[in-house]
Formats: sequence, structure tokens, C-alpha cells
Amino acid sequence: MGRPDDAPAPGDKDAIEVLWLDYQRACQVKVEGFAAAPLGSSRILADERALLVMQGVKRAHATLRREFEKDLEPLPAVGEHLVVLDGAGQPRAIVRNTHVELRRFCDIDDGFAFAAGEGDLTLRWWLTAHRQEWSEQAEREGFEIGETSELVLEFFDCVWPQPQTLGPPSQ
Repeated sequence: MGRPDDAPAPGDKDAIEVLWLDYQRACQVKVEGFAAAPLGSSRILADERALLVMQGVKRAHATLRREFEKDLEPLPAVGEHLVVLDGAGQPRAIVRNTHVELRRFCDIDDGFAFAAGEGDLTLRWWLTAHRQEWSEQAEREGFEIGETSELVLEFFDCVWPQPQTLGPPSQ
């Protein structure tokens, strides 16, 4: 799923800045900081998940807690923004966290799997896919993964681009 040779490209800083400034201008918000990252360890996963975010299907995401610890990054917080990147490093959407929590892998439930918006939206599908993804990563990077591994769950709203409302055709 996420071999190093198919890792997402680095973010396009210029395009990220344009999207961020467009969001702040259009929504009349002033936000000092944000992060930009893909929501997948491969280009394909990053593309799929970015599209799901833009469609409003994906409203939650899980990350191994160790990812924050190894990079010495603070855990995400409610109200923080993330520019979601696709596999080519292009910004596709901006999300804002509405809820963040720590949960063990074995404690993931149907509600989270549905909010994560992947596959057939079931817990079974989510567990199978993420066991595979994180097991492959653990093997590559030399760490242990198991049912009690701690995850950081982020629930969010897509705040930009805003969904387009369909009105009557222009004449």
C-alpha cells in the first residue's frame, strides 16, 4: 500500500499558499497557522482520500500516535486546520478539526469507520485495510503494530472549497 517508491510527493508550497489565502479571503477568517499533508502513505491512497474529503464522504482520519512522537510534533487539536494534499503534492481541500481523541486500534467502532469514509464504510473493511497498511509500514520501519496500538483520531469538517450549491441554469 505505501512503499517508499510510491510515497506522496512533497507539497507544492506555492499552490498551498494560494489555496490557504483564498480560503481566508473568501470566508473572512484569519488563521495564523496550519499544516499541509496527504492522508495516505502512497500516492494512490492520498489521491483517493483527498477526493473523499472533497466529496464530503471522509470526515475523519486515524494516524498512528507514533507518527507524532517520532517527528516530535504535538498532537492535533480541535480548531486546527489541515490542507489536504493529493499524491502529487497538490492542495485539494482544507479541513478543520471538530474533535480529536486517542483510541486503541481494538477500540475503533462502526461510527468512526463510517466517518472515515473509506471502502464500503464498514468497520470490517476499515480494520482490514488499516491492518494491512500499518503492518506494511511497521515491517519497513521496524516497529511493532498490534491491537493495542494507539491511534490519534481526528474528526473534521471540510471548510474549503465550500460545496457548490446548484441553482437554476444561467440564461
